[in-house]
Amino acid sequence: MEIKERYDVNEETTTLWDDYQNGLSYQASSGLSKKLPEFVRFYEGKQWAAPTKNTRNLPRPVVNIIKMICRSKKSAITAAPVRIIYRAEDETVDVEKFNNFAAYIQKEIGQEGLDKKAIDDGVKKGSYFFHYYWDSEAKGKDGIKEGGLRCEVIDPLSIFFSNPTELDEQKQKWILIASREDVESVRAKCDKDVDPELIVADETDNKYGVIEQEGNKLCTVLTRYFRKNGEVYCEKATRTVVINKPFSLAPDIEAAGRELGFEEDAPNNSLPDNHDETLVPEGVRAYLYPVVVGNYEIRENSIYGLGEVEGIIPNQKAINFNLAMMLLNAQEIAWGKYIVLPNALRGQVISNEPGQVLTDYSNTGTGIRKMSEQTMQSQPLQLIDSIMSMTRNVTGANEVMSGEVLGSNMSGAAIAQLQSQAQQPIEDLKDAFWLVKEKQGKVLAQFFKLYYEQKEFSYEETTVKRDPQGKPVLNKYGQPEEEEVQFTDVFNSSEYAGVEFSVVVEATSGTKASTAGDINALDVLLSKGLISLKTYLKAYPKDALSNRTEILKGIEEDEQSQLAILQQQTTQLAQQVEQSAKLIQQQKETVDKVVSLIQENNQLKTIIANLYSEAKAKIEAGNQQIQLGNAKIAEVQRDATDFAQVIAGQMQGGQPNVMPQVQNRGNGQAG
Repeated sequence: MEIKERYDVNEETTTLWDDYQNGLSYQASSGLSKKLPEFVRFYEGKQWAAPTKNTRNLPRPVVNIIKMICRSKKSAITAAPVRIIYRAEDETVDVEKFNNFAAYIQKEIGQEGLDKKAIDDGVKKGSYFFHYYWDSEAKGKDGIKEGGLRCEVIDPLSIFFSNPTELDEQKQKWILIASREDVESVRAKCDKDVDPELIVADETDNKYGVIEQEGNKLCTVLTRYFRKNGEVYCEKATRTVVINKPFSLAPDIEAAGRELGFEEDAPNNSLPDNHDETLVPEGVRAYLYPVVVGNYEIRENSIYGLGEVEGIIPNQKAINFNLAMMLLNAQEIAWGKYIVLPNALRGQVISNEPGQVLTDYSNTGTGIRKMSEQTMQSQPLQLIDSIMSMTRNVTGANEVMSGEVLGSNMSGAAIAQLQSQAQQPIEDLKDAFWLVKEKQGKVLAQFFKLYYEQKEFSYEETTVKRDPQGKPVLNKYGQPEEEEVQFTDVFNSSEYAGVEFSVVVEATSGTKASTAGDINALDVLLSKGLISLKTYLKAYPKDALSNRTEILKGIEEDEQSQLAILQQQTTQLAQQVEQSAKLIQQQKETVDKVVSLIQENNQLKTIIANLYSEAKAKIEAGNQQIQLGNAKIAEVQRDATDFAQVIAGQMQGGQPNVMPQVQNRGNGQAG
């Protein structure tokens, strides 16, 4: 029992601390302990040395091109969404649940934010290191084991390897992490057989100049992972005492302790103690170190990578120095210098007061004169522009990649081609990051299988909104409404005990050379009217149009709005048609009435004509009767006249009885 014997002689702490010191020595000899803090200072704008007696008046301008380039590179790497997808050859395995659970845990530990912080470290320092661990005090949805998986990004100067020239962290004999922790917290985590009073505060060895707050009692804790028979174990110690003896990364700590030669369990708070030997399915053990190493760029024969800052510092110094010289020249000639003969001033003080009048008492006319200064030439400024331009081009952070305004007359295909060329240096950096994500997925899957049993989790899915009767709810445009629905499920690691997963990182790659041809073909199809604008945008390369989703959403909203307008117009037209039909019906009824009236009018005309003919005949007959009556009247008048004449004649002749004659005459005529 080699490990047990080392504990018996109380040499493990010294060995752990020696490994730590050896790691510090390697970092110092390789220059990392000195360079990395310098990289951080330059990124943060602390780019000038402390003033000396000779440089106290020197301006210290900072045009931080380092930060601009680092931000551009970081944005280019993290711009594309990255998602870890698990796949299994066995089709009966519920891989969808596993992926939903993985997404839930990554959201719980804030993996996206950790990735951005890691890339930030990589751009500046060259490397980034993820450390996954089980925190028994973490809060989350209930499961059999209390606590939850957590992750932290380790600084390159705080992690050490048994063989720093080996780039694969899983091939290391051991991995050691140094951290500064509160003494009381460390005492609470130590094994039962450890005297807590032996754990005391010590001095920090921080290379970044971080000042610890006065009164804080902190100590350096060393956490080392190693393998025995292929299984990963963990041990912790300070400089003077062992905190936790080796324990298995799997929850079945009791069995691991027996394998190492210990009869008692080694309780700790960083990993849960084993109270249920059936928790971890048989054959499920931790075989991967819970550490994921990522390099911005590979450094030759070193697990610590190359960052973006390291190669730009000389250029940054040149830019700052040239600009400082220009400002110093302007500063020196701003006041001006005078040549004054003895007794020319006689107590007068030359100031910078505008319009100041000085009397020359030398009587020479040249007793007080201003020196002519040499103005700064434009070459230094042009040199600064050239250095900045060359630096941006060499690092791949030019105007095209950073999204600055291009030529207004350039076509979409030409812009895509330029962006494709500018993105070529970034593709390798993206690929390296996605490989790191694949390693993350494997470590996460190991923790899922080890610790999570009957763990409740939630996930969201987009579904069609339905009413209480189960019918789809339609919006004002008549389309089914969608909503984000949160579902809950229970994850059991026992369901995936014997399942081997392959990890795939789904991420949209940057604009490639073939994308330009795709865009050109889409432009031709759209110009000929063979495809719609919506189809054009859907087929457009994702990374060549960052706001494609918003544009498509806007087009769909416009289509819905136009559809609503057309539906409204259709309704209005239907109403108008209905009103027109009613009007036509009314007009038809009016026409029918007019026809009836015309027919009645014709009948009346016929009746009137008949009546007219009959009346005319009767009038003619009446006129004849009237004429006959008039003739009779005329005859009677004549007879009356004749009779009157007879009477008058007889009276003149003396005949007394005229009437009988007249009467007889009348009777005779009557007869």
